Amino acid sequence: MAFFRKRGSAWEFRISFIDRRTGKTKEKSKGGFKTKKEAQIAAAEAESAINYYGFNENGNEKVDKYFEEWLEIYKKPNVKPITFSVQERNVRLNILPRWGNYRLKDLTRNEYQKWINGLRGHYSEGTVRRIHSIFSTAMNDAVHEFQIMRENPIQKIKIPKQVDKSGKVAYFTREQLELFLDCVKTPMKNAKYQHSIQYYALFTLLARTGLRIGEALALTWDDLDLNEKTLAVNKTLVYPLNSQPYLSTPKSEKSERVIRLDDVTVKLMKRHRVNQKEVCLMYTNYKPTKDNIVFHQHDGRWLRTNVVREYFKEVCKRVNLPVLSPHALRHTHAVHLLEAGANIKYVSERLGHASVKVTADTYLHVTKKIEDDALTLYERYVQI
Repeated sequence: MAFFRKRGSAWEFRISFIDRRTGKTKEKSKGGFKTKKEAQIAAAEAESAINYYGFNENGNEKVDKYFEEWLEIYKKPNVKPITFSVQERNVRLNILPRWGNYRLKDLTRNEYQKWINGLRGHYSEGTVRRIHSIFSTAMNDAVHEFQIMRENPIQKIKIPKQVDKSGKVAYFTREQLELFLDCVKTPMKNAKYQHSIQYYALFTLLARTGLRIGEALALTWDDLDLNEKTLAVNKTLVYPLNSQPYLSTPKSEKSERVIRLDDVTVKLMKRHRVNQKEVCLMYTNYKPTKDNIVFHQHDGRWLRTNVVREYFKEVCKRVNLPVLSPHALRHTHAVHLLEAGANIKYVSERLGHASVKVTADTYLHVTKKIEDDALTLYERYVQI
């Protein structure tokens, strides 16, 4: 029920209601109306909204305070630590610097769309989509979980498309891969453990299996059955910045898989297993791993992801190849398989992709060539 009173020359309404979220009695008031009739119309609209939504629109919370609570309550307990780390970093580095001082109810679709358009000048389409997804999910929770807003103000936002698809996938040609691996065979002059073939084994394994770097670094010798020529992927190593590494479940359900190894890879991994023990005997400060780790630091701990990346870049520079990242070896394996005529479903399963569509979309330039070649074969066939 609404109550009205005149304060000076203006009218004010006051409404009492039960907040469905808390069960407590609350009040909403607003003044500044020139006539009582105007106050009555506004009060009726407010009562109608309260009856529909069950609460009075708030939205006065500042964005930075809201995201602090949202991350802690709705994200941290429900996602993997590495996922939470990525989301928290995006909030801290991208969202809060621009929107932190805004109140939730001050967010507007037009201003937000302009910001999204601007982000595309600095980030890829995929990165911008991730940032927007975090923001939009948080706003949906403000509506449906926290119930402090009536609607998501940033719905139906358009992410500018990636126009130029060239160079989307970085990989080595067969000749470049051979040059790269030949270089890794020879230890760098300043390498501390000259007898070790660990990096040669690691990069060869990545190039011939399509493993993700985290999957490879998480391997223990128990995961490899070199007699059956198989490798089991059932975990991944996560190495957060300025934090301790830990083992996590694979990226997706399809990422947990068993991979067949070719003879060259089997032979090299057997050699690496022996070499690993030899290096421990040759160098007094090189300790054997207690956890049966396939690739490890000199003190027996997990090999650091950033160290592997830097080593990879140095090799690229030494042989004048494009300076890529170890993930390029995963792309390289996929491209080479497809170019060799492998079935795309097999490639998708070997890589641990969530679906064949992911594989096809990622390696569009290769699958297009496969389609063209297939069509050429068909044309030749029907002309006979």
